[in-house]
Amino acid sequence: MYKTYIFDLYGTLIDIHTDEEDPAVWEKLSYHFLYSGYAIEPDTLRAQYRKEVTQQISAPVIECQFPELNIPLIFKNIASTLGFNPDEKWLDETVRWFRLLSMRSLKLYDGVIETLSTLRDRNKKIYLLSNGQETFVKAEMCILGLTEFFDGIAISSKPGICKPDPLFYAYLADTFKVDLSSAIMIGNDATTDIAGAKRMGMDACYYHSNCSPDTETVDCKHQIWDGNFRRILEIV
Repeated sequence: MYKTYIFDLYGTLIDIHTDEEDPAVWEKLSYHFLYSGYAIEPDTLRAQYRKEVTQQISAPVIECQFPELNIPLIFKNIASTLGFNPDEKWLDETVRWFRLLSMRSLKLYDGVIETLSTLRDRNKKIYLLSNGQETFVKAEMCILGLTEFFDGIAISSKPGICKPDPLFYAYLADTFKVDLSSAIMIGNDATTDIAGAKRMGMDACYYHSNCSPDTETVDCKHQIWDGNFRRILEIV
């Protein structure tokens, strides 16, 4: 019997679509810089962002297999090239604007609230293990009414490590004293969620959603291919 359920967020609980390649995103974000008194062309902003991403991935601050991006730092470095030393408030605001401008849709999958509520009623422990930036992950969870269901929330930007790195699973276990031997990982990505859990010796449930990467076979004990999120309650 599983005592602990560990969920992925995007593509598993939240149906989200973003488009960071849309030129309009960078045009409008450049206005945000301009409002602060620092002009930068949209194409330059996008090019510098990509350059910073490449540098962070090639030289991670934390020694790990799968480092997470530090997006506030990316925008801080871009601002510094303009002679601007932004404070934390401005950086958080910039990250949120970037997210909002690139977002095309945001909603829960059908059955998510009902399933989480039932698991709580069954006295199960519920944790989140999500890749993403804390600045917008927590805000989006709050908007969609998810926060209250979780006993602990681990977001990859906090430790600087993301799934499928075993160190991120260990971070969740150490931070919230989670017994992974009685836990199951539930996610929509065969690599980051399922393979990551397997490396930790955990059982997993693959939930195929419209956001899942293309795959035909998944190596895990439990699999849901029909999009019926409520079937998670059949896993005991």
